[in-house]
Amino acid sequence: MSRASKITLGLSCLLTGCTIVGVHLLQNMEREALMQGPIKDAKRVAEKKLQKEQELQEKERKRLFNKTDHELQQELRKKYEAIQPLSGEITKEPSKD
Repeated sequence: MSRASKITLGLSCLLTGCTIVGVHLLQNMEREALMQGPIKDAKRVAEKKLQKEQELQEKERKRLFNKTDHELQQELRKKYEAIQPLSGEITKEPSKD
């Protein structure tokens, strides 16, 4: 074999070896990425569930606050109606003509 053919054979073997190693590395990286998919999904779902629970607690807290505030306003209304009953009449200032 000539020197040029030996160099060509060596380079083609080296290129083939590098290609095979590269493909295996890519496969391993893709496999790891696929394995991380369900883990990331589970984490995302757990975070979303936690966020919904927090929103529900906040909503319930606001509802309770509104309920107690409404009850307080009703008590104040009864108290002030007892002091000064409402007749439903609109009083106007007498004209000065």
